[in-house]
Amino acid sequence: MALEDAASPANSRVFIRGNPHNPGPEVPRRFLAALAGPDAPPFTDGSGRLELARAIASRDNPLTARVFVNRVWGWRFGTPLVNTPSDFGVRTPAPEYHELLDWLAATFMAEGWSVKQLHRHLLRSSTYQMASATTVAPPADWLLSHFPRRRLDFEALRDALLAVSGSLDLTPGGQPVDILSAPFSGRRTVYGFIDRQNLPGVFRTFDLANPDVSSPGRFTTTVPQQALFLMNSPFVIEQARALAAAAATTGPDSAHRIRALFLRTLQRAPAPEELELGRAFLAKPFKTASSPAAGWAHGAGRHGEPAGVVVEGRADADLVPPRHPQPSLTPLEQLAQVLLLSNEFAFVD
Repeated sequence: MALEDAASPANSRVFIRGNPHNPGPEVPRRFLAALAGPDAPPFTDGSGRLELARAIASRDNPLTARVFVNRVWGWRFGTPLVNTPSDFGVRTPAPEYHELLDWLAATFMAEGWSVKQLHRHLLRSSTYQMASATTVAPPADWLLSHFPRRRLDFEALRDALLAVSGSLDLTPGGQPVDILSAPFSGRRTVYGFIDRQNLPGVFRTFDLANPDVSSPGRFTTTVPQQALFLMNSPFVIEQARALAAAAATTGPDSAHRIRALFLRTLQRAPAPEELELGRAFLAKPFKTASSPAAGWAHGAGRHGEPAGVVVEGRADADLVPPRHPQPSLTPLEQLAQVLLLSNEFAFVD
């Protein structure tokens, strides 16, 4: 939908008791009197939409900056400074770090409302750079004695799978694309097409926010369907194959390939025990039997039904692929898939 100002915009009237046939006093176009006071000047530039936008993003209205920086803090640390991101009213508890919230909001406005600078302040802070490991019982999350361990959401997880396999397309902008059907697109997940009337089951499985309403935060669940998708999805298997192919170019020795897999997926070298386990696994004779993922594809649905049926009102077809033979994964490809399915890959430490 596109909007343009009318040639001669007019003020609206209050409808008494909501009845359009009973008009009340005329209401001038201006900023909210509850925030700007009763003496707020009326808007005179066309419809007033541009003036309204400037009034919302104004230093005289710090609420906008406080709400925004609170949400960005929540995205970075998992828990916002104000636990009710969509409600800064008098009924909500005051933030424990209200001075920090005020400083972030003031700095955000002073730096020209630069989102990039805001991210830099957060990412360069010692709080963000702390490790998530702790040897003592952690206090409440909001105290931030260590970085809170967080699981990647669906968009970040899919992008991470593409990145480690070398298939991520970083081209900015463009039209939305189908990210669930083969041939699988390498576009970032933010460009994935969302059908609000028929949201695919995989999006619901990974707690995608409801696209029909404003969502201040996401619910995080851990359900078997998530593991089923990562084990059986042709998209994940395709990334595992590409990752293994890249590791195979590092040298004929299995140790080099295992190190390459660990460095690309987990950003660290394998521990001596992990290296020995990996070498022993790769040394086993390669069998042409179906891979674990293919076995799941030949098997049944979650409750014993044939794969691809609708169970409990949800389509399993995008979690367990339809029955058809799949090529076996080589040991190196299986090891790559194991690392992609690991908690260490799916969590931010």
